[in-house]
Amino acid sequence: YQDGAWLVELASVAAPDGVGPAVAGALGAVASALRSPQPPGSAVQLIVRHLAGRSLVVVLDNCEHVIAEAAALADTLAGAVPGLRLIATSREALGIPGEVLVPVGGLAIPAAVELFADRARAVQPGFLADGPASDVIEDICRRLDGLPLAVELAAARLRALPLATVAERLDDRFRLLTGGARTALPRQQTLRAVVDWSYDLLFEDERRLFARLAAFTGGCDLAAAEAICADDQVPAGEILDVLSRLVDKSLVTGPGAGAGGEARFSQLQTLWQYGRDRLGESGEADAMHARHGSYYRQMATEAHDGLRGATGPIWRDRLASESGNLRAALDWFISNGNADAALSLTSGIAWLWFINGDFAEGARWLGDALGASGQRHPGLGATAHVWHGYCVGMSSSPAAGVVECEEAVVALRAGGDRGRLTEALVLCATVLGFAHQFRRSLETLGEARDLLKPARDGWLLAIHDLIVAWNLVSLGRLEDAEPAARSSLERFDAEGEVLVVVTPLNALASIAEARGDLDAAAAAYEALLERCRATGQPLQVPFSLVALAALRARQGDDAAADGLYQEAIGCSVNPWLSADAMVGQAAAVRRLGDLARARALLDAAGSHYRHVDLPAGPPRVLAGLAW
Repeated sequence: YQDGAWLVELASVAAPDGVGPAVAGALGAVASALRSPQPPGSAVQLIVRHLAGRSLVVVLDNCEHVIAEAAALADTLAGAVPGLRLIATSREALGIPGEVLVPVGGLAIPAAVELFADRARAVQPGFLADGPASDVIEDICRRLDGLPLAVELAAARLRALPLATVAERLDDRFRLLTGGARTALPRQQTLRAVVDWSYDLLFEDERRLFARLAAFTGGCDLAAAEAICADDQVPAGEILDVLSRLVDKSLVTGPGAGAGGEARFSQLQTLWQYGRDRLGESGEADAMHARHGSYYRQMATEAHDGLRGATGPIWRDRLASESGNLRAALDWFISNGNADAALSLTSGIAWLWFINGDFAEGARWLGDALGASGQRHPGLGATAHVWHGYCVGMSSSPAAGVVECEEAVVALRAGGDRGRLTEALVLCATVLGFAHQFRRSLETLGEARDLLKPARDGWLLAIHDLIVAWNLVSLGRLEDAEPAARSSLERFDAEGEVLVVVTPLNALASIAEARGDLDAAAAAYEALLERCRATGQPLQVPFSLVALAALRARQGDDAAADGLYQEAIGCSVNPWLSADAMVGQAAAVRRLGDLARARALLDAAGSHYRHVDLPAGPPRVLAGLAW
């Protein structure tokens, strides 16, 4: 572009009819017209005449408040001046033919950290951004969405506050992040002014929906926005249109893909916090949070059955996407003394913790719900106690879990709710087995079996048979355990279950291995791996690979064991499992004659064991090094 690049700043243009004159003045078209014998004409005519035959770039900066006039001018110039390349910066698209959108997000975290460190050294010479400070700076930059102005304002606060205090006060970021450069535009001197600039340009329905979206935590799908945010002022049928306009104006991010492929909308954390302030000012906050809580309580109720069978993966992914909203709803119920709602929500999604094996998280949520004040339905309370006892028993204290589960079962027997009691008995039996009380577990399962109806409770019967199998394996009754495990597998397949079904496969593999039938065990482990991969269970894959690798080593196929161990190490995120796999692989490699590689694997295993602070690790490594 031989005639260079020209910047036209439109932020200071107060009225729409000032766009043309501002552009003409910045490009020198007015001065050029004064030297021309032709009549001046309109500002647009002056600009077209001035740019004729030229090759240049023109940047129209900050178009959002005069978007219609900027679009009309850009459309005219693009058609009249072939050598012109126009770049427009704006919160929303101009919406003219030939326009190519280039979204500009926040800085990548490494770049944001570098910017923070640079600005920090400007106000605090000698500031060190490495060591313990690096994690704090990275957290600040991430919470500020990598927004350059916000990062600069946070770094500037180091004149008066320690780094840790800046991080602690980010929840009140609009009060904290002020005091930008005096020479900057007023809207760029504080974080609030930047967002105010965009908010003030919204139409009334856009402002309402923008504020109401702050009731969500972690975004939402369209159905949730329509159910919770709609009323007479923003009807449900108009939510999509208003939401789309907020996306166009860069105040909502989306649509991203949610569970099941639904469009999902979210906000930068800074915009979400601003929206919460606006929602509080509107007087609608309590109503929105109440509707939000009711919506997600209903979702949790539906999840109780949805997590079972063929729909399990969809509901697992959906609840993962909505974890922030579910937690926000729970906190709302607790803060408002609605114990029944809190207990209903947590019990509804509890099968998720069973499926994922995330027992510590389940214990935390259920413990919070059980601590809620307010009246509670006895059945809801007892069900939540069973689930809490189950999660505690499976994560930290089997003995405490047994006591809590059995007390809840007594309460449910008295209440007469057959469905709740049956589920509670199966969960209680699971914890009893985990506490090595195998015979008591089988007795409890017998009581549950008398209540279960095959036509109605196929999925729960599969769980029942699975726990029976594990108890029998633990008692050494392998011949009895195998039919129970096969029954569990068949029932799960009949129900279309694709997640928990891997557990009876694991049981069958363990039974075959314990009986010395290594070929049958290998086939079961391979089937288990195939199911895990097909159903998106990456956490289960490395455990199965290690088990199969150990089996291949027992069969004398150390080359296969080596490959399987290596694959497990490559996909494992568990340092303990990786270390165990390295020890097993080292043994296989040693038998293959590669002592140097075996030594390297043992050294690596020792590092992993030290990382997770397991005292059992070093003796195993030392024993291996003694080879």
